[in-house]
Amino acid sequence: MTLTEQQLEVISNRPFKDTLDHIREKLRDCNEVDDLRQEDIASLLGALVASPAAFSFPSADGNGSVAVRLLSILKHIRGGGGKSELFLPLVRRVIARAPDIDIWEAVFTIIESLDALTPPSSIAPTFKGTPVKPSSSRLGDSETRDVVEGELFFEIRDCTFRHVGGFWDKFFDSKRWRNEQRAMLRALMKAHNGKRWTEFPNPSHEQPVWEWLQALERDYLVDARHKLRTTKSAHQFEERKGQMDLFFQPASSRAKESFRYKDVLVVGEQKKSDDKSRFKSDLLQLTRHVRSVFADQPTRRFVHAFTLCASVMELWVFDRSGPYSSGTFNVHEEPDKFARALVGYATMDDDAMGLDTFIERKGGSRSITLDDTNGGTSRIQLMNPMVRQKAVVCRGTTCFMTRGKQVAKFSWASDKRELEYKQLKLAEERGVQGVAKAVAYRQITTIADLRKDLVFPDRHRFRNDVLIDESSSATASTGSSSQKRKSSSDVASDDTSEPKRRRSNRIKSSRLQTVSQQLSSSKKKPSLYSTGEDPWDNRIYVCLVVSPAGRVISDFGSIKELLEAMRDAIRAHQSLLVTGNILHRDISSNNIIITNPETADCFKGMLIDLDLAKVTDAGPSGARHRTGTMQFMAVEVLRQADHTYRHDLESFFYVLLWMCARESWSKPWLSRGGHPPKSSLLRKWEIGSFKEIASTKMGHMTVNSMEDIMGEFPEALDVVKPLCLRIRKILFPLDREERMNFGTPAGEPDQLYKPIITAYDESISDI
Repeated sequence: MTLTEQQLEVISNRPFKDTLDHIREKLRDCNEVDDLRQEDIASLLGALVASPAAFSFPSADGNGSVAVRLLSILKHIRGGGGKSELFLPLVRRVIARAPDIDIWEAVFTIIESLDALTPPSSIAPTFKGTPVKPSSSRLGDSETRDVVEGELFFEIRDCTFRHVGGFWDKFFDSKRWRNEQRAMLRALMKAHNGKRWTEFPNPSHEQPVWEWLQALERDYLVDARHKLRTTKSAHQFEERKGQMDLFFQPASSRAKESFRYKDVLVVGEQKKSDDKSRFKSDLLQLTRHVRSVFADQPTRRFVHAFTLCASVMELWVFDRSGPYSSGTFNVHEEPDKFARALVGYATMDDDAMGLDTFIERKGGSRSITLDDTNGGTSRIQLMNPMVRQKAVVCRGTTCFMTRGKQVAKFSWASDKRELEYKQLKLAEERGVQGVAKAVAYRQITTIADLRKDLVFPDRHRFRNDVLIDESSSATASTGSSSQKRKSSSDVASDDTSEPKRRRSNRIKSSRLQTVSQQLSSSKKKPSLYSTGEDPWDNRIYVCLVVSPAGRVISDFGSIKELLEAMRDAIRAHQSLLVTGNILHRDISSNNIIITNPETADCFKGMLIDLDLAKVTDAGPSGARHRTGTMQFMAVEVLRQADHTYRHDLESFFYVLLWMCARESWSKPWLSRGGHPPKSSLLRKWEIGSFKEIASTKMGHMTVNSMEDIMGEFPEALDVVKPLCLRIRKILFPLDREERMNFGTPAGEPDQLYKPIITAYDESISDI
């Protein structure tokens, strides 16, 4: 194949060097197809993903990068798929130490060959709504680090800011500190001799730096409320793997052999050298740990973090709209900043640390005070979490069962959308049945409040990443400009060779210009409410209590209960659409609950979570993105089509298949001693780009592939297979050319609701 000028430039600027050396030894005897093993191909693909150029090549559809496409192929290979002969030319070139151009030509040929096997779409959907954004919440704790960090990059790549004005005054202003904090700061500064920190190790390997920090803590921060910790292995966190270089936790949590992410207050990464080419990988490593902190502290408002690379430090704050930083500084040249950071992290109160000060804790119980629908207030006691979202830039949805048998839901909703509380009240006013009712509500805070007094420059542009700026179409199309030209944030944060005074003056000038631009634009419209002009997404943190309570659909206790709950949830969706004129748009296993019909208007299953719902005749919300659960999204939605009721019905079908093929194996009464497949076909609904997952689902909806999927059901669920085949035929009818139709039919919605509900009724009767 012929490489483009853009691809050639990336190859020239980002050579393999020694990246593939370690893999050649494994491949040296693989000159024939019979010699190739799947683990060898997987190892080679993993090395290619880790190569300097992989994330710099855009994928053919513009949705992700070649690295993401290679990750998808890697998962396919690990799952037992792929033809070995397709990879032989690439393997031979790697063994022969062929030029980088020849190796990448072989890689692109493989990708093109696999894309050619993808079944074509029979539709050309239009898109006028809010684009869907991927979220790492689809990934489980068992996922490999490279897969998780690849997903996290798509969360943060267009919402990362460095050298944020006002950062130090907001979080580390020693003028507002208590006397004991200022005393610690004065004492700590004695360890600096005017030129450098005494005893700072050189070279700055991890263990000597850790011992130096321990000595500072022991000598100057002995009475601090938070203590520094480090891990020695990836198995020291109880809940999931993770080796964190440095972190703060409450002093009351004693140092021990194992740690918990719910005790982590500040996340830190320490490197022995200041390698600027590793900025993105270091940030993603930091983000991966922050993701785990948010997962185990789901109501936390924001998380502090930092990197210390040799003597260069950068402080970060992560909230649900992304990460932003102080910018880099040298700890020897600006010792007051290092000292303020160390004392600040060690002494911050709960509010400054971003903890959930709105939940009241007393005697082991948790409660929150809300406004109820009658104009008064209600004190709601919270039980254990039912649902929590494992991602950083997301709605952070967390649901608790309450002592009053209701559900309390915490969520960071976009300020561009109608709040769920209003959507539920509207549905109730219009007589919708089968949808949970709002009982109490409280707005806790907003991202705008959390970021008050901060001045944001242009978002950080990740180097050699052509996907960095969708608004710069000329740059994106040529590719070369984005790689050669630095943004102002790159120059300010990366060029430490520039004289300090000149760099400082230039940074101040850049900030003043940014402030002027923001003030100028604010005279026209408030930037937080002008579509497309926001530097970041403003989100509103709310707590909403709904009734009745229920169990998530994955907790079904019998086959009949599963089918009845699914059927009634579809009935609820029909009522929401037809009676309420509201489309749900986020059908997933977390948003369907099993209910007691005596307390739920005779519904055995109901719908919750109207965060993404919209009145059907309303225009675009103006929100930048909406996130959904990838494995349940309809094919056309993944292809950015306008969302219709039929897409939600398709999502209901995917939930049913998921319950039968994945969730059922955790139930001994269903599995009966059997074992799930080592690699489920539905695993391919979770990993990859939108286009790849859409193509996979299209292929899975054929009769033959559907039978393969149903082959993963426990034997006890054979009774559900006829229902699955029947719904498949209703949702994906054949057109005149005998191709499956994934589009929404013209006419009344009843033409799909009625046969699907009837199919459920008859299947339940058969059971």
